[in-house]
Amino acid sequence: MIKKLLLCISLITSGYLVNAQSLTNLVFETEIAPSATTLDITFDYVGISTGDVFEWQLFLALPDGSPDWGSGRNIAYEGNIVPTAVGSGTQTVTLNVFNTPVNGEVFTWVGKITLASDGSDTGFNNTGNLVTISDALSTTEYFRSDTISFYPNPVENELNIENSGSEIRSISILDIAGKVVIQNMNFMETIDVSNLKQGFYFLRTNDRRTLKFLKK
Repeated sequence: MIKKLLLCISLITSGYLVNAQSLTNLVFETEIAPSATTLDITFDYVGISTGDVFEWQLFLALPDGSPDWGSGRNIAYEGNIVPTAVGSGTQTVTLNVFNTPVNGEVFTWVGKITLASDGSDTGFNNTGNLVTISDALSTTEYFRSDTISFYPNPVENELNIENSGSEIRSISILDIAGKVVIQNMNFMETIDVSNLKQGFYFLRTNDRRTLKFLKK
């Protein structure tokens, strides 16, 4: 009897894991200009039944990357999004931007699935899907390059930099407001960031290549 009970529990648990609804593998722009009017987000979904719907918001983020629910401020919202298929699939949604995003603000994507079966939902999912508002995107001084990379991200103590493009002579670390907090005049491949406060920063090279990282 005990063995049969354990088998039933195992089957129920396995069925739940297989059919559990979730949103994963987000693809989106990590920086947008304050003048942006629309945003696209692409995601995978699994475990969807007929009548289930999605909801996405781009919500103001706290320094640790989590949603600042107390602010009550988002810049994109779309509810009752109908899935493109039952079961699993990939979907792209275009959302309108409103509430006038401000340069330097950081937002995070949050999404949930409301179930047709009982009206419950999966709760908002957030895994640090961050979008930074940057008016620097409208200038020629700001661009991202595939020839420079760094790790780890998020970083706690030391940021390691790898470069396969032009020679780097110096690197600056800027806070979210654009203030230089570390100036590495004689380029070194490892930068000590342990004294920085928790939050988001930009790494900028002398040739204006710029990347964003999170200090934890």
